[in-house]
Amino acid sequence: MYNDLCFTPQAISGDLYLKKMNLDFDDSKRMHYGVTKQERVKMLQRFIKRVDGKLALCKNVPLNRFSIKCKDDVGPAPVIGWITNVLKRRVSELALDISSCWDWPMSTAIDGCNTMVQEFWESCSVSSTSLKRLTFRFNQMFFENHKSVSYLKANFDSLVEARLDLQMTHDQIHKAKFSADDPIQHEGLVGNATVFFIGICNVRSLYLSYNTLEVLCFCCEPLPVFNNLIQLTVKTDRLVGWESLTALLKNSPNLETLVFEGLLHRYDMKCQSSDECLCKPWEEENIPTCLSLSPVKVLKIMKFGDIDEDEDMDKMMDQVEYFLETMPNLEQLIIHYETSIDEDVEEVLSQFQMVPREGLTECRIQVISDNLVLSSI
Repeated sequence: MYNDLCFTPQAISGDLYLKKMNLDFDDSKRMHYGVTKQERVKMLQRFIKRVDGKLALCKNVPLNRFSIKCKDDVGPAPVIGWITNVLKRRVSELALDISSCWDWPMSTAIDGCNTMVQEFWESCSVSSTSLKRLTFRFNQMFFENHKSVSYLKANFDSLVEARLDLQMTHDQIHKAKFSADDPIQHEGLVGNATVFFIGICNVRSLYLSYNTLEVLCFCCEPLPVFNNLIQLTVKTDRLVGWESLTALLKNSPNLETLVFEGLLHRYDMKCQSSDECLCKPWEEENIPTCLSLSPVKVLKIMKFGDIDEDEDMDKMMDQVEYFLETMPNLEQLIIHYETSIDEDVEEVLSQFQMVPREGLTECRIQVISDNLVLSSI
């Protein structure tokens, strides 16, 4: 399983930022081809001593950033010790990129410093008033597939931006889909990420990978309300559905900007009900849609035209037209079209201009390619 979390709160004072030290460590060179097992062990020992020594040498210097990249398995004890050290010193930015096959229980020292408590992996909790930015990448190397997943418990009331890439294994996803009708089995299979999302629900800007959409679908119920969310960016994939995205939009009452990186998703029976999916219903019926209540004013579509099959382009066109037909407060549509053919850009703009918006706000449409920028107004 692979988790990639990136959090960014409000800007730091320039003067304060310059007075603090940055410490960055990377052990990835131990993974280079040709390095023997014995050499890796010696390099590991030297790496641990180097980090320990630098932290001890600079113990009285305030820290701005502490970055540690452990691509080989350093083990929990040294890393937990480093995290404890820098959090006690009120580090402003903490970046962790760790690969491990160990269990990661947190130490009592971390619990005592009241910044990171309980367990790091089985039930990892993070709460800090000094951290301005936290980047967490954890690759747990399983020798056998784990049936359940535990997610980070966070408490960042002042957080303004979060970038999330939470991922289950293929086996967990497959089994979760077939256990959706059995709530007990479903919860025990993939865990619950609700507490984590509650901890970051005050963000103003949120980025979700398509993997995270699946986590929201299978591991988060109920979904918290994101009252402060103004901008949402979603990376899509043809194999991942939009059920969780629909729920998230319903729970984002003040959303102003919606950004799609790609515009494809998995089509299934739920796509027949626009109350459960954002795509245009298969049947031409007046089915209520959550988009009709959307507060979104700006819609951006990146990688438009990035397709594998010709029918994908038709699906993208239909999807954008549906957005234009149903989103009542939309004032600006910006499409980044991946094409070098100017005539295609002109045709797309012309077709979208013909979509009726009777009773809806006037919407300015802009289509941008490598060679051309066209606008409707």
